[in-house]
Amino acid sequence: MSTHRASTSGSGGFRAVGQKPPVPYQRSASGGTPPATVGEQAARAGWAPAARPAPAHTPPGGQRLPTAGDGRAVTVLRIVAYVLTSLASLLFIALVVYGYLVVQHAVDTFPRIFPSGG
Repeated sequence: MSTHRASTSGSGGFRAVGQKPPVPYQRSASGGTPPATVGEQAARAGWAPAARPAPAHTPPGGQRLPTAGDGRAVTVLRIVAYVLTSLASLLFIALVVYGYLVVQHAVDTFPRIFPSGG
């Protein structure tokens, strides 16, 4: 029985059609630090794509585009949302208090059903 293994790369030694064999780790030309990323290693090996210029809609470095205001419609919507949220909170608190009072009234009205002292 043979103990020879074709590959330890996890692919079982097989490559897809047209796939290049893996390239061994390459040290930097200056003998200094190894590449920090795969992209840096590819750039050093000459495989990286050419750098693309920044998109035309971005301003030059250090500058900011003037921001447009929210407008009156967004401000009105924000105020309406705030008022409705506040009213909903007050309504919830009122319903909790009303429910408590109804339960207390039922306990006072029917002492046999709700014995005190548990």
